[in-house]
Amino acid sequence: MNYKETGFRAFYHHFCSFPLTEKTAKCIEGFPRAEEANAYLTYGYIDSEAGLTLEVVAAARVSDDGIEYFEPSNEIRSIIRIETVAEDPFRFEPDEDGELEKRYADKVSITKEYAAEEEVEKTREMTFLDGCRHESCIDDVMVYLIKEGNKPEGCWARIIGLGDHFFMGVLLNEPDQDFGYHAGEKIAFFVQETEEKKIICISDMNPSQKITAEELEDGSMLEAAVRKFNEERNETNFIDILEILRDSFVWVPCTAVMSDEDQKRMEELIESLNGDFEKLAGMEFTAQDETRLIPDILQNGDNFFFPIFSTAEAMGEYGDNFSKVQKHILEVIPLARNNEKEPVGIVLNAFSEPFILDKEIWDMVENMKSRIQ
Repeated sequence: MNYKETGFRAFYHHFCSFPLTEKTAKCIEGFPRAEEANAYLTYGYIDSEAGLTLEVVAAARVSDDGIEYFEPSNEIRSIIRIETVAEDPFRFEPDEDGELEKRYADKVSITKEYAAEEEVEKTREMTFLDGCRHESCIDDVMVYLIKEGNKPEGCWARIIGLGDHFFMGVLLNEPDQDFGYHAGEKIAFFVQETEEKKIICISDMNPSQKITAEELEDGSMLEAAVRKFNEERNETNFIDILEILRDSFVWVPCTAVMSDEDQKRMEELIESLNGDFEKLAGMEFTAQDETRLIPDILQNGDNFFFPIFSTAEAMGEYGDNFSKVQKHILEVIPLARNNEKEPVGIVLNAFSEPFILDKEIWDMVENMKSRIQ
């Protein structure tokens, strides 16, 4: 067996041994008992930029009695990119009792520095993507860019996030045609099955229909776009939401916090009423200092979300406890990004028909071109 026959999962976070060859002899130079070795032990990990990589753990010797692993070197680090040994035979070394991981803990711990975000890790488990992946750079997939007037063009994109039925990626090479996107920019793409039952990745880059500011005012266009996406979760409907949201004013629930001096004045005013709180009806209080408006944050399990609403009425009873502030989404995103609770997403209309704008694509919305005529 070799890498080309098994794929990356046989190596990823697994111990494997390889026979020592002329081209790999240097990989164990300086390791304990290297002069006795005819094999070497590795532990596989993924470097998101360089691809599948083997951490050389120790020199080893294979004999009729089995395989003996020698001690590691804590002074020397040696790695092998999978392309170098893609055609070399290997032996999977099971570690069901965890003895190998315990013995070579220092070497294994080095690979944890390359751990990817949880969403990217999930995509590495998606076998249906394997036909689209780069042979050794597992997070890189071939995405076909589609735009009216252009021929479909395949470009490499590196997966950086996972949404609800879509992927986020960064274009790795400059398209030959004008799609409006360039190398280094983020794109959203979907998986599609061809008539031949082949899985391909597609990013629809057709320009969207222009809209007017008046059409966005009451929030109904944004709500309709979310409803359409929830009925049919495809790339076109998803991009439509992002583009409408990019030009929208939304409502943010905030808690008003007065200065200590204004708070003291308010308390003195209330005390002066001697319990006759009916006098508060219609009474005006003007703050002398600046009043801070602190956006509310919603929590679901261990995750925090920054809530926004298409209209003030969409907050329902929840909104009765807050001041309602209208802001453009391009003002909201920096507020969410800089919030001390580090929300994982901005949630639109959390209590009716919600849509979550994942943190990974905030800058994608910020960089979108306006559809306003």
